[in-house]
Amino acid sequence: MSGAVREALLDDRIVGASASVVDLNGLVMARGYGRAGADRAADADTMFRIGSISKTFTWIAIMQLVEAGELTLDDPVNAHLPEALQIPDEGFDQPILIRHLMTHSAGFEDSALGHLFTNRPERTSSLQDYLVRYRVHRVRPPGALSVYSNYGAALAGAIVEHESDMDWPTYAETRILRPLGMATATYREIYSPEIAASNGLPAPASADAAARISDGFRMEAGRMAPAQFEYIIQIGPAGGMSASAAEMARYMQALLDPKIMAAAGVLREETARALNTVIFVNDDRLGAWRHGFMSFDLGDGRWAFGHGGDTIYQHSEMLVSRELGVGVFVTINSAAQTRAPASIAEAFFAEFFPAAAPARAEVPATESAQYAGTYLGLRRPFVHTERALFGIIGGIEVAAAEDGDIIVSGGGDARRFYPLGDGLYRSFDGQSRIAFRSVDGQMRLFDAYGLGPADRIGFFKSASWLGLIGLLGWVLALWGVIAGIRRAIARKESLGALSFDALCLVWLIAFVVLIAALAPWLGPDQGAVLFDYPGQLFPIACWLLAAAAAATPIALLAALTIARPKDWSWLRWVRAGACIAVFGALAVTLWDWGLLGFSGF
Repeated sequence: MSGAVREALLDDRIVGASASVVDLNGLVMARGYGRAGADRAADADTMFRIGSISKTFTWIAIMQLVEAGELTLDDPVNAHLPEALQIPDEGFDQPILIRHLMTHSAGFEDSALGHLFTNRPERTSSLQDYLVRYRVHRVRPPGALSVYSNYGAALAGAIVEHESDMDWPTYAETRILRPLGMATATYREIYSPEIAASNGLPAPASADAAARISDGFRMEAGRMAPAQFEYIIQIGPAGGMSASAAEMARYMQALLDPKIMAAAGVLREETARALNTVIFVNDDRLGAWRHGFMSFDLGDGRWAFGHGGDTIYQHSEMLVSRELGVGVFVTINSAAQTRAPASIAEAFFAEFFPAAAPARAEVPATESAQYAGTYLGLRRPFVHTERALFGIIGGIEVAAAEDGDIIVSGGGDARRFYPLGDGLYRSFDGQSRIAFRSVDGQMRLFDAYGLGPADRIGFFKSASWLGLIGLLGWVLALWGVIAGIRRAIARKESLGALSFDALCLVWLIAFVVLIAALAPWLGPDQGAVLFDYPGQLFPIACWLLAAAAAATPIALLAALTIARPKDWSWLRWVRAGACIAVFGALAVTLWDWGLLGFSGF
């Protein structure tokens, strides 16, 4: 384990990390590597932001309420939420059940930009205020498909608060963390008591805990530099916990051995054992949801349960295998390598518990070719303008190699998979699998963990088409403005030409403002768009695009009627027609992407 972590620190520009391993006899190892701050070494007691691993404690809290008889997993969520948080039906007959939250199958859209994380404590809010202000929409029937949802997990935390009459950090500490011996692990964050009072927040982290939390690091001017603190308190049950490798070792021991969980008074032994029980799966051949815990394929028919966790600048992975009697936790504090913890954990199991790779299926290349294309993840916004940015960065390209392999590219990463038959593929660099299946006539890509299925889309729905028609529109707008300036200087500007010149100018202004709005978000620091969206310029750019789209038919109508040029050649009319056609196609495309006008929360 240590060798794999040290190698990652050298190769992957990771500043600091920590890891722990446990087995049925207790702690095997827990230690830190590299730096937790500019002048702090990381050790086993350094607290890292563990991201969505935080959710596993939320599901344990839900199971505590089940044990207490205060709810069942088949209860409607609205039966256990205050009035302000009641989920409207939005045209769906079936109510959302608590088990739907636990399996991420409630049918919610996803949303993150500008609110999931913040770098300013004054922008934080209480859990309830957050869930009211940033309520997501229902976009599919509950129980139909698992698509990962931070909102759903946070809603489960709100249920715990409502039923227990305790704020979430206090509940987690008193009912789960401290009983398990996790003495400093906390959902509390670093802010002043005044901020807590004014924003309705729980009490802040203690001075001791605050001193133990690792900085996050990001790429800046070619080097890794400390990043701003990531505030997640507003959606804490979904991702706001800080914990050390040593404390996570105690947690994994309790997950490995249900007797420890029972002795601590956290869950009865039979309930703790059930945490590893499958309750929902998108595809029977892939990872399933096990009472809120993810499934990890270890090969040879062996599975681990646990969870991954990501903030903007810190990334973690926890895998627990009761079958093998071992648990592994890895965390890093650097934004550059999001897959590093998973790769290190996979390398550990591959070294100490090797599995035979399943045999390659001999399938014709044409079988893999039928799955090629552009896919768009279903874990995305569907309503507000934010969906446009997710569409631009969230595309997945699937290509078929001549030998029948599948190459999946997205998010700056490319992985190769070989066929196992019947639309199932296995990764060359790990045990993870993906699957393809037609659903209601549309090809769907299922990921290894049931987090984010993706549907294949046509070219005219893709970011490639948006980029192409946008580039054509930019060129025509710039060309039209330059030509108009030349005619104005030569004093040969007619009324008909002026209508097209004005149209090109409006489009050009919209393009310039849009580029200025997007530029700060295009660097290596992911926090820029997550923290700052929508900013000041982006909504203005969207409304300017709407104005340009509205001006397009007006300019055409003016040129054909009141300003109809008498001296235009047929070539001039062809050029004008091409201009209108491109701007019109661009307007339709932007409308489809949600970029004509701005819609936010």
